[in-house]
Amino acid sequence: RVLNHALRSVRHFVKQLVREMEAKNWDLELAAKAIEPNTVFAKSKHWAFAFESYVFQLMFDGFNHYNFFLPEEEPTKQPSKHRCFANFMRLQTMTTTQVYSENPGCPFAKFCKTKYLKVVHPKMECSLFGNLDQRKAISSGAFPRTEFFSLFAEMARRVWLLHCLAFSFDPPAVAFQVRKGCRFSEVYMESVAAGEDDAVTGDFTAAFTVVPGFKIGKTVVQSQVYLSPPVVQRSC
Repeated sequence: RVLNHALRSVRHFVKQLVREMEAKNWDLELAAKAIEPNTVFAKSKHWAFAFESYVFQLMFDGFNHYNFFLPEEEPTKQPSKHRCFANFMRLQTMTTTQVYSENPGCPFAKFCKTKYLKVVHPKMECSLFGNLDQRKAISSGAFPRTEFFSLFAEMARRVWLLHCLAFSFDPPAVAFQVRKGCRFSEVYMESVAAGEDDAVTGDFTAAFTVVPGFKIGKTVVQSQVYLSPPVVQRSC
C-alpha cells in the first residue's frame, strides 16, 4: 500500500507537470525525445512514459542510502530499524505542511528542497510560471502555497515514507533499475505498457526504466520498463 501510494503520487505530479507544459505550448514529443533520445515510441501517447521515467529516476536517486545522500546532512551512523519505523509511523499521520512548520530544517524538508531543485530546472520553472519565485522560496526554507508545489511536496512525502519503511527492514529493502538494453525477464521486469504490447518474450529489451523495482529480502517487486521490440533481421 505504501509503495502504491508513492507510485500514484509520482504519476499525479507528472500529469500536472505535463498539463503545465501543454498550457505553455511545449512540444511534448520533442521534450520526451530529449529525455530518451534513442527510443522509438511504439505509440504517440507513449512519450508520457519518458516524463515519468525522468521524475522517478530523480526522486529515487539515492534511495538505497539511509539519508538519500542529502548534501547538507552530516554523515552519521545509520539509524536503527526501530527508529526508522517510528519515523515512518509519525510522518504517516502528518501533512507536508505540518512537517515543514514543525521543523523546516528536518531531513525530510532538506530532501524535499533538494529534489525540487533537481527535478524542476530553473529554465523549466521560468518557462512554466514566468519567474523563479517558488525556487527562491524553497531555497530559503519556505513552503510555497501553490498547487504545483503542493503536489510535488506530497509526492516527496510519499517517497520519503517509503524510504523510512524500507530501512525498517533488516536488511533494508533496496530499489533497483534495469540497464538499457537488458533482455526482458519476467522475474525482474514488467512492461509499463502492459495490455498494449504484443506478447512479451525474452526477445524484447528494456529501452529505459520507468518505475524502479524493489527487493525486500527474497521478494522481488518488478521494475516497470518501456520495451524495445526485437530487431527483425531481413534477408537481402
